[in-house]
Amino acid sequence: MWDHQRPSRRMATCHLLLLLLLFTCQRVKGEFSIDNISLTFSPGAAVERDTNVTATCHASVSRSQGFTPLYKFSIEKDNQELVPRTDSESDTFHYPIGAARVSDSGSYKCHLFIPDKSRSSGKETLTVTGTQTPQISVDSNNVLEGDEVTATCRAPGERGELLYYFFVGDQEVVVRQADSEELSVKLQLSNSGRNNLTCQYSIRLLTSHVKSSVSKPQYVTVRELALSVRLTISPSMEIIEADNFSASCVVNSPRRTETVSLIMGKNILSLGSGRVDYSAVAKANDSGEYMCKVEVNAVAKTDKKMLTVKELFSKPTLTFNPEQAFEGEYVRLTCESTNLERIRQEEIKYSIYKNNRLQPMGNIMGQMVIQAGHSGNGHYHCLAEAKSISKKSEVIVLRSKVLATKPDIFVTQKVILGQKFEIYCKSNGTLPITYTLFQGNKRLQNITVFNPWDEARFNASIKQKEHISTFRCRAQNDGSKNYSDSLPLTALVVEHLGKALLTTLPVPHNVEEGSELTLICNVASGTPPITFKWFSSESNKHLDTKTVNSNSSYFVIPWMERMNSGEYYCRAMNAANVVDSDRVVIQVKLASWKKALIVAICLLVVAALVVVFIVRYKAKRGKRETTTELSVKPASPKSDDAFAVNMSDTPFLNKVGVNVGPSVWTERPSSSDSSSRSSVHSHGDPNVEYTEVVHPQPVDPARDPSEHVDNGAVEYAELNHDLNHDLPEPVD
Repeated sequence: MWDHQRPSRRMATCHLLLLLLLFTCQRVKGEFSIDNISLTFSPGAAVERDTNVTATCHASVSRSQGFTPLYKFSIEKDNQELVPRTDSESDTFHYPIGAARVSDSGSYKCHLFIPDKSRSSGKETLTVTGTQTPQISVDSNNVLEGDEVTATCRAPGERGELLYYFFVGDQEVVVRQADSEELSVKLQLSNSGRNNLTCQYSIRLLTSHVKSSVSKPQYVTVRELALSVRLTISPSMEIIEADNFSASCVVNSPRRTETVSLIMGKNILSLGSGRVDYSAVAKANDSGEYMCKVEVNAVAKTDKKMLTVKELFSKPTLTFNPEQAFEGEYVRLTCESTNLERIRQEEIKYSIYKNNRLQPMGNIMGQMVIQAGHSGNGHYHCLAEAKSISKKSEVIVLRSKVLATKPDIFVTQKVILGQKFEIYCKSNGTLPITYTLFQGNKRLQNITVFNPWDEARFNASIKQKEHISTFRCRAQNDGSKNYSDSLPLTALVVEHLGKALLTTLPVPHNVEEGSELTLICNVASGTPPITFKWFSSESNKHLDTKTVNSNSSYFVIPWMERMNSGEYYCRAMNAANVVDSDRVVIQVKLASWKKALIVAICLLVVAALVVVFIVRYKAKRGKRETTTELSVKPASPKSDDAFAVNMSDTPFLNKVGVNVGPSVWTERPSSSDSSSRSSVHSHGDPNVEYTEVVHPQPVDPARDPSEHVDNGAVEYAELNHDLNHDLPEPVD
């Protein structure tokens, strides 16, 4: 069993070591960093032509021990790749530029690539100065007029995009671009005699061109062709219209078969071989330069002469008189030519056309009369003819003017009495139209309108409402002959509001709680619509707003409270002004039912107090009487003795029918008589008097026995000085 386990343990150990090795290798491979990359030029960044220059890219890379990265360098010039990616095991890359040229000047940049990472250097500029002088050569130094010469310009050893310039004398004749160090072109020399040829090149850089010096000249002699042409015009160089004239072109050459042409302006009048002729009846437009031209091998020979043709009569002119006519007016049309040569006016025939149609009537001696209006409007021209010469005038348009119509006078805004406002006048008719504003018969202002979308605008003001109808305006576009007046101005005039007055229902001092208050705002004068506003000045509160077409309005407060007391005012406003009324003080009184309730409550309180007082008084008196009864010993009454009180002022007894005789009041007994009693009644009230009461009178037998009152014998009575108190109760 041991022998079977040993190989497996060995394999496991090997696998573990292999994984550790691979992991270590991966870590070593990934541990590097590009710190910097730089680009330099040797021997320098500014050199002369033919200097050997080396561009060096140097990379600074941090890496783990034992790891050597694979470098890939590339170089670009003027944002174009110059050197593609190049592998290198060194951190430095050299790019040689042998025998530097101006075309090598530019902006260089170096790039470094390491797997998964890259970095670029900053831009560095290389400047190479110095160009060489080009060389020019020709394939022949002696040519015939019209032959071609091949010229070659060389710039040996030059690189880049080159522009070649070729000159004949001081004139630049050819410019071509090439990427090679030489360029050939074909030149055609037109000047006979000795011609000097030179060339020059320029090197195209990113933002500029660098030119070389001019080459030494090459001389080419051009021999003139034995060729000429001659122009003749007859009868002379100055003729008159209707004269016959002729022109001839003749070629002088050994062969006399060359193509020749007769040209006037840009028109070829005749074309032929060796000789051409041309003849015509002269017209004014035949004046000008005539030229004979012959060409051989791109060489042209010419002969030029000027022919002057005088007019037999001038171009006719059509005129209107008057130039501008109003509808209904008569207009005279006149066609006339001047500057006559060898001809009389009577020999010229005139015709007048309207819309290219001949007008047959009234067309005598170049004149006719028409009536301005819709039928006379149109495009007119005339024709003058004599000796086969016909001339047409310019076309002119006749449009009859329309008299200004009756103007409309109006305002666009409200007219407020005493303030400035604008009055507008508008009429139809031919412009310009002059408008005049009148007030009555007084002329106020003139305005002339030139644009159809404009209207006359006047400033005015009035102090009385009736003055608005005194304004009118006048429109005229025909001087002072014709004009039209408008109707009088009609407009609503807004008068200023008079003083505002605030009245109340009910009157201010008679407003009770819970009642309705009506605030009436009125103005004495002013133009409606009028807007009324009501305010409470105590709370500075806006209560209501109404706009009406009358001079007054009202606002109702349906339920007044004590807190609604204060000052009230109203404001009236229209388009002219705003007025406020005076303040009205409203003091809301207590409601009548509340007053009655308070009075009733007060009466009830008083009655209650009276009842309480009476009850308390009776209670106190009852207590006193009880005390008196308990302390007084009653006497043995006689059968006819009675104790009486003064009942004369007792209505109760009188009412019930008791006949009370006069009371006998005894004086307080003397001290001797009272001494015997004082022993018995010494404990009584000192204010109590004791007396004998007279027996009552016999009852009237005529009275009802039921009305009889048996008074009995009153033992004693307690008398009080106040006779308004309750009657004494009888003692049994």
